[in-house]
Amino acid sequence: MESFIAQVINGLATGSIYALLVLGMNVLVLVRDVVHHGYSHTVMITMAAGWLVLNATGNNLVIAILVMFVVGVGATVATEPLFRPLCRRGATLETIVLAMGVGIICTEIMSQFINNGGNFAFPANIRGGGITINIGLISFSLANILTLAIAIVAAVVLMRFMYHTQTGRAIRAMSQNQRVSKMLGIPFGKTGVIGFGIAGILCVVISLMIIMTIGTNGPSVGDTFAVKAIILMLFAGMGNLKGGLLSALFMGLVEALALAYLPGSWTEVIFYGVIMGVIIWKPDGLFGSNK
Repeated sequence: MESFIAQVINGLATGSIYALLVLGMNVLVLVRDVVHHGYSHTVMITMAAGWLVLNATGNNLVIAILVMFVVGVGATVATEPLFRPLCRRGATLETIVLAMGVGIICTEIMSQFINNGGNFAFPANIRGGGITINIGLISFSLANILTLAIAIVAAVVLMRFMYHTQTGRAIRAMSQNQRVSKMLGIPFGKTGVIGFGIAGILCVVISLMIIMTIGTNGPSVGDTFAVKAIILMLFAGMGNLKGGLLSALFMGLVEALALAYLPGSWTEVIFYGVIMGVIIWKPDGLFGSNK
């Protein structure tokens, strides 16, 4: 039982990373109808910026976080003007190609200019200090607890913003009917920039969570998270914020329990098998699409 509880905590920590990735990408779906394959690659670049600053400043965490904020938000918002004309024309396929292009460029930057294209690790002082908490026979890392707590706060703040503020309602209205939203006076450009800005802030939070729990980064990290995030969006339903949050947490648990109690080669089979079954059963996603 103690081992099971520890695995549940680990699964929730992993699921919380997936959850914020899915939330960030769903915000972009709502505001610009963009399935942003390159979003997780922006997370990767943000992590790399933090690693470079830590090395240059002798592990100064405050400066590293400030730089990560500038890079994460700046890089995400900078892509909004690229998608805007395609969104106006309803060119959905073209936005997918553009998003993939952003991801490829980020991967090439990592491969050519960061640590000679190799993987790199972050210092222990921003990974929960390597501290393990023991309660009886239950053992889990402080980093996982911090990650889960950060994810809960970020998700609550985002949900409150999206459902209880005028700007949040404007973003959701834009996703329902772009033409009518503009006729009602909702500013197309400003709303898009705000939406990408929110996704950029989530990008920074996700970067810190991955640093704390996984502690490594490399050129392949963006693709790994991109595939899982997009599949989880389909699993929950495109643009469904609450459904995406719950689905990501659930699949994090499934992945952790499969890894703990089944042979390692079965982990991905279980993860993608559950998702395939749900998509076949409900093509619009488990909770229904908001698009």
